[in-house]
Amino acid sequence: MLRNYIITTLRILSRQKVYSAINLFGLTLGITSTLLLILYIADEVSYDRFHTDADRMYRSVMTARLNDQEFKTVYTGLPMSEAMLKDVPAVESVVRITKWSTIPVRFDDKTFTENRFLLADSNFFNFFSFPLIAGNPKEALNGPNKVVISESAARKYFGYTGPGDLSPIGKMFFVGSQGETKAEVTGIAADVPHNSHLKFDFMLSITTWNQLNYPMWLNSAVVTYFKIRPNTTIEDVNDKYTYFVNTYIAKEIEMFLQMSMAQLEASGSFVRFESQPITDIHLRSQLSDELEPNGNIRYLYLFGMIAVFLIVLACINFMNLSTARAANRAKEVGIRKTIGALRHKLIAQFMMESYLYTVLAVVFALTLVSLSLNFFNVITAKNILFTSLLNPLFLGGLFVFTLIIGALAGSYPAFYLTAFKPAEVLKGKVRAGFKSSGIRNALVVFQFFISIGLIISTLMVFQQLKFVQQQNLGFDKRNIMTLLHTMNLDKNGEAFKNELKQYAEIESITFVNRMPPNVDWNSAFRIVDTGQDQMLTVYVTDHDALETMGYQLAAGRFFSRDFKTDTAACLINEAALRQIGWDTHEGKKILSRFNTLEGNELEVIGVIKNFNYESLKNNIRPMIIILGGEPNFEAGIRFSSENIKRNIELVESIWKKYAPQAPFEYSFLDTNFAAKYKAEERMGQVFIIFTGLAIIIACLGLLGLATYSAEQRAKEISVRKVMGASVSQLVLLLSKDFARLIIIAFVLAIPLTLYLLQEYWLSGFAYRIDFNPWIIGGAGLLALVVALFTISFQALRAAMGNPVDSLRSE
Repeated sequence: MLRNYIITTLRILSRQKVYSAINLFGLTLGITSTLLLILYIADEVSYDRFHTDADRMYRSVMTARLNDQEFKTVYTGLPMSEAMLKDVPAVESVVRITKWSTIPVRFDDKTFTENRFLLADSNFFNFFSFPLIAGNPKEALNGPNKVVISESAARKYFGYTGPGDLSPIGKMFFVGSQGETKAEVTGIAADVPHNSHLKFDFMLSITTWNQLNYPMWLNSAVVTYFKIRPNTTIEDVNDKYTYFVNTYIAKEIEMFLQMSMAQLEASGSFVRFESQPITDIHLRSQLSDELEPNGNIRYLYLFGMIAVFLIVLACINFMNLSTARAANRAKEVGIRKTIGALRHKLIAQFMMESYLYTVLAVVFALTLVSLSLNFFNVITAKNILFTSLLNPLFLGGLFVFTLIIGALAGSYPAFYLTAFKPAEVLKGKVRAGFKSSGIRNALVVFQFFISIGLIISTLMVFQQLKFVQQQNLGFDKRNIMTLLHTMNLDKNGEAFKNELKQYAEIESITFVNRMPPNVDWNSAFRIVDTGQDQMLTVYVTDHDALETMGYQLAAGRFFSRDFKTDTAACLINEAALRQIGWDTHEGKKILSRFNTLEGNELEVIGVIKNFNYESLKNNIRPMIIILGGEPNFEAGIRFSSENIKRNIELVESIWKKYAPQAPFEYSFLDTNFAAKYKAEERMGQVFIIFTGLAIIIACLGLLGLATYSAEQRAKEISVRKVMGASVSQLVLLLSKDFARLIIIAFVLAIPLTLYLLQEYWLSGFAYRIDFNPWIIGGAGLLALVVALFTISFQALRAAMGNPVDSLRSE
């Protein structure tokens, strides 16, 4: 019986080559797209699950509010780990980690800037499941000035050849701008898996860090990970956080803010902690100070919906074309029933056809996935391997997926076609075709409802990205170089600046602690006249920042070399003025709690207009601007010339003169701002690709239906042509029904698409576009044009045909 089903199915496929090709191609595209998106989603949800005890690992996160300004950070105070081990019986072990960003590392004559440089407690390699290729996991970080490097770092610095090569062990690195920290290589770790939120090439023992000498709860210095004991719950830890606040943090609040915890909370301020499962960090934590940029669960929901939509579109094509061909199969069904075929046998026959199509489509789809995976990895910044498809779990899922798709695509046609009564079929009373099926029309509407929704989404995504890239930041970001490691200039900072300014290509230069969009230093300051404490972003500059960056003053003046007292002065931005509640800055003072200025009263000499110093996903936060020395950690260099190659060579030549041992590391300000939206750009590219595929799949179905509609109305068209109808009138006749369906789909798609865009995309930006009716109208027009273009081929062919061919039998 099965053999007969297969033979019959193959005969039908060979007889109806056009419809078979459309069905197969549509299903193949839908399954290929869905498999690629499933691979992407599976990779995203796999983050950090490779650790042996991942289900018992957590990270502590601190949330604090100070006078209506709330912030959340992955960093906690140094004493947190000791308190957890002492006061929380449910905690089995704790490890502290911190990161040194863009740190120069030197070995012999090789110097590189390392961005994946971490410090950790000695139990790091026992806590996490990062294997060591060489070295003792228990001893590698036990003691100061010890470092474990990755295989990649070992190859870069020492020409490491692989397991068994111990030549890097015992070698000494010099770390820091001045090479002030020595570190001996005590181990080599396997390169960190790509699906880890915690990535490193250098892991330095945390006891090397002199910050350990200042253990304070309110000094957020380390990321604290902990592991709970078996048969305990995370609530056993969460219940203790309040105890930590009331017992330990309350003492520091009294010491620094001169108020009790009760008074602090009565003013609406607070300090709280919460626990994040390690497996949730990548997708559910997007804090500004994450160790690595994370993914976003919202994007996964969107991609999941697109995957479902695409496969449903392909299944709808199959249903539509199968039921549209009902008349051609009706006599077959009638004859089979007349000679005794049972309905369930006929259903089995049609389901077999569906499954054969699906199996062939899956085979072709796997081939397409293997061919397109490299390109897909490029646009998504992933490293998904084709071997992922050979995973037994994935293969099992693919088998179930094939069964579901076969059933979904074939069930409606099977039950629809086998419901015909033999007597009516053989008398020619069964009406089939485009006009006879409201369900088929509804499916076409649904297809274009999805396609138009994706078109609107894609256009809005790129419009938002264009908006943030062209938004006025409050300064001119063009032609500005960000120069790193400028502390290497040491006493030559002023000489370096003066020599650069002698060249016509250099318009101005400023030394700062951090350049936008990465100004991320924060500290509490006391407002002298109100006694209130405010959390402010700290921007340390020299006298030339206003000129170099193009910032604008709202009131007062900027730092000047003519005023020696400016070392005890500051400026604030408009957001800080508003947050503090001042009408004017004049005569106001702020008590500093920041580093070397702690305890000094700073006179507010001016207010600077708000400028974006972070991603435009964030609102502009209150900022204080303090005068620093020359050099500082970074420099901004504005060029008058747009000859980038010449500008870089000029700065590098002078840099080598004053800091010959330091790496020359730079970037450009506009590029740095653009990098903040890389994830969104990748999402936009994914949207554009799968929107295109959705349109193709929908148009394939439309092409098939238009072809069949033209066949069914061939005699009508011939009669109309004989009676004098023009080609354009006939094309309009065949197109208007489809156009009506697309307009209905467009109207239905608008509200849901706009809601989803607001909820899952635009809400992530502090600065965002309004919904543009031109974009929405353009999306509908594009869908209509593409659909009518698809239909027009068959409509023209039918309209220009010879009427004699259709009327010959009459």
